[in-house]
Amino acid sequence: MQLLRITSQPIKYELSVEPARLEFANVPKNPQGTVHRQPTQMDIRTKDIEVRLDTTEMRASLNLRSVGSWIELFANRGMQKGRAAIGEAVQTGNKMAQIDDGVTVAQIAQQKMMERASFETYTTFIPSAGVQTDWDPATVNLDYQPGSVQTEWQIEQNVMNYVPGKFHIEVLQYPKIEIEYLGEPVYVPASAAPGYES
Repeated sequence: MQLLRITSQPIKYELSVEPARLEFANVPKNPQGTVHRQPTQMDIRTKDIEVRLDTTEMRASLNLRSVGSWIELFANRGMQKGRAAIGEAVQTGNKMAQIDDGVTVAQIAQQKMMERASFETYTTFIPSAGVQTDWDPATVNLDYQPGSVQTEWQIEQNVMNYVPGKFHIEVLQYPKIEIEYLGEPVYVPASAAPGYES
């Protein structure tokens, strides 16, 4: 005869699982660019030819002089005449010093008169001097600055949030074991049992 009855109750639970996921917090738009353009520039600077004509010498050959030029001319002529007069005086003195060689003062005076009476002829063209020409050539300066293009890009980044997974367990019924004794109690000593008959 079976004296024990064992009853077991299994555990009962519910599982809920939420998987991990990525959430986009910011969906990027297409890249945007800003273009800065500097146009090409060319700067051209020109300088015309410069011609300088100096007619001072030509006008002087025609006796068309300025007041300053006349003063300079007469001053030079006066110096030349003064030097020539000193030279003639020296030569006359030297000749007079040779009187002892048979040269008389009358001969010296006659020779001087003959020198003054003589003259020279020459042919000249007027104006005898030309125009002095001086010139600076024409110039062209180029200043070229090439154009440029600069692009600034605005690129948005992906912004994602990571949501971790969740695991939830709920116990609905805990396990248990019930042991039930089916027999009668055993008293020790046996005389302690109710209804004991000897």
